Amino acid sequence: MTGSELESYIRLFHKTVYRLALSCVKNESEAEDICQTAFCKLLDYHGEFAAAENCKAWLFRVTINLSKNLLRSTRFSRTTELDETIPEKHDFSDEETALWETVSKLPPKYRVAIHLYYYEGYSVKEIADMTGDSVSTVTTRLARARDKLKKLLLREGIYDEKGIQRDV
Repeated sequence: MTGSELESYIRLFHKTVYRLALSCVKNESEAEDICQTAFCKLLDYHGEFAAAENCKAWLFRVTINLSKNLLRSTRFSRTTELDETIPEKHDFSDEETALWETVSKLPPKYRVAIHLYYYEGYSVKEIADMTGDSVSTVTTRLARARDKLKKLLLREGIYDEKGIQRDV
């Protein structure tokens, strides 16, 4: 891969790769490291991509794997998170901030499915290809994630039983 190709891919996909990593690990500095490592792996990649979307899918797969490896590591499990609200730095509305914080409470496998489906707009089949899971597994994870998300939103009083937003 040439330097100019890498630069164009970084310009195209840096934000989405970073958001995916952040969604997985919930830590800005770790997400930045994962993002950087993913692009370093892209630089070392000797294959070619038929289209930019193929490169994006490849980067997402690498990002998910790097995130899983970090979450499994003993170093990560021994660290504690700083009490910071990530969306406030990005000028999200109160509703978006509340939803982001609620989604971040889901287990990683559900957060990844929700992020790729709703934030990045991938189909269930595309998510299955990226994560290495079956289509039925991704469908089940999305259904369970929605159910868990609904329960969390109700418990935290963000929405009531009729789906009406309360004052955040």
